[in-house]
Parts: sequence; C-alpha cells; structure tokens
Amino acid sequence: MLKKAVEGLLSKILAEFSYHPFIAPYLNADIQPYIHQWEAIARLCVRNPIRVLVGDEIGLGKTITALLIAKYLEALDRVKRVLIVVPRVLVEQWRKELIRMGIPESKIWQLESDTIDFIKLQNFPEGYYIASMDLLKREERITEVVDVPWDLVIIDEVHKFGYKTERFWRIGKMMVEAKTDRNVVFLSATPHRGDPRDYISRLQLLDPYLTESWKELDRRQFYEATHGTLLFRRTKEDINKIYEGKEVFPPAKFYAGVVKAREDEAEFIERLVNFLRSKLIEFAYERGLISERIIPLLTVLIFKRATSSPYAAMTTLERLLLRRVAPELTNELVDGV
Repeated sequence: MLKKAVEGLLSKILAEFSYHPFIAPYLNADIQPYIHQWEAIARLCVRNPIRVLVGDEIGLGKTITALLIAKYLEALDRVKRVLIVVPRVLVEQWRKELIRMGIPESKIWQLESDTIDFIKLQNFPEGYYIASMDLLKREERITEVVDVPWDLVIIDEVHKFGYKTERFWRIGKMMVEAKTDRNVVFLSATPHRGDPRDYISRLQLLDPYLTESWKELDRRQFYEATHGTLLFRRTKEDINKIYEGKEVFPPAKFYAGVVKAREDEAEFIERLVNFLRSKLIEFAYERGLISERIIPLLTVLIFKRATSSPYAAMTTLERLLLRRVAPELTNELVDGV
C-alpha cells in the first residue's frame, strides 16, 4: 500500500515537472535517471554553492549524477565553465558521456599541454573542460588553470587526492579549499579507504566550516551528520530495496580464472623483466637518477603498465628508452599506486 502511494506521488510530481523549463529537458532525454540520482538533485538544488562527495558504489551512475548537477546549474545560469578533473585513462570516457548527455561537441574542450596555450588565448570560452590529473599536478599547469573562473569543478576518482600524495593534494587545496564559493562535486566509489585522517581531510577540502582536527571529527556523530548531506553513499542493495523497489542490479558472481601463458607470451615476459631490471640498474648506478632501493618496486609497476596491452607496452618502453625521463617517470608511477 505504501509503495503504491509513493509511486502515485512520484508520478504526479514527475507529471508536473514535465512542464518545468529546467527539469523537462532531463525527463525527455535519452538518459532516464534513477530515483537515487533524482534524490541527489532534490537535496542539493537549494544549496549555493553545491559542494558534495558522491560516493555511490561502482556502477550506480556517479558520472550521470555529476552531469545532472552540472546541467541543472547551467539551466539556472549558475554555471558557464565546468572543469572536470579525471585520471588520464578516463578522459575519453568522460568526453563520450558529455556528448551522450547532450553537450554539444563545440562546447567540450580538452586541456592538454599542446592545447592549453591556444585555449588561454581565447580566455577560456564557456563550456565543459576535461583535464587529466597528471596535467594539473605540474606546477606550471596548475597555476594557469587555478584562477580561471570555474563555476563548477568535478573531480573523479577523488580518493587519489590524499594528504600523502603531495602533488595531487595540492590540486585539491588550490582548486577547492581556496575557492569556497565554487560549486564542487567529488566522485569516488571508495570514499573511505580505511584511513580516517585521509577521508576527513578530503571532506575538509569541501566544507570550510570543518575546522576541527581530524581526530576530533573521527567519531560516529560526525559520520552520521555528514551522510546524506556532505556525502551521498548508496549501494546496489539500497537501489534495489529502497529506491527502485525491484532488482535493477542483479547479484554478480565473480570467478577467478588462471590461464597458462602461451610460449611467446612467456618469452615476452621473461625478456621484459630482464630488460627493465637492466635499464633501471643503469639509471641507478651509471646515471644516478633513481635510488637503488626502489628498483624492485619500479620493475613491478612498469611491468604491470607494459603488460596491460601491446600499445601500453610500446609507449612505456618508448618513454623509458627514448625520452630518458626517469625521475619524472618514477614520480608518476609512485603517485599512481
């Protein structure tokens, strides 16, 4: 009985919203948001600025939630320039999602080392900008971007912005904490990774009123008060049982499969490991570019990167051989762990 009453109320509300100039475009779009995504919009629409961490489980549409917020603010004329900061591997995925959400390609800009100067000459036109974390962690690039009048900053995989990763942490301090009037949406499927200081420090970037130390805030009352306000964390079980009332997300079963390497694959791995060791030893002893102690770690990290795909193998080895930028490569790899 209660479920039918709620469904009837929602249907009536959605029918009214179908004539609303701000909401109607989303109701008629190809993408139909789930109720938990509407809930985020409903709770956040009265805030100015919006500053929130969307920490829903993987697969629950955090990207869509963030873009719904962006389009809502854009419809209210509160957003003209949006900066989306993501790991480099997600840049193309975000560009496709923007297009799928109806953002014209003419309004989508990709900030890269070879495009940023051109965009600066145009005074950063209104639109949606995608920048990789690797680009912004460079001193000369973050200073060029930080004072652009961004109306909304979206940071995906924000768990990478921890106080222990100095260069990423600096991006958060400069782009978010120092700009308290800026709309900010953090996205992460793993908002709390077992370290309360790391988690609370990230929330303090969002909320300038959290001035107490992380130890003072690390208590049950704080977590309860911020859940549903500063943090939105929903699980697939929540969606099935509470929001949708049906099995939208069926249970998943995972099975580990061990596959024996082919003869050519085994030979490639053996040669790759030997090559990496020899080059890293060369960098450590002959060139003095890296510490001997991190050779095993770097061997594993570069090996993982090089074996992810043939393209990754070629580009990784090319950088290692031709560019000879071992210190920069070392920092990038360690930051990515």
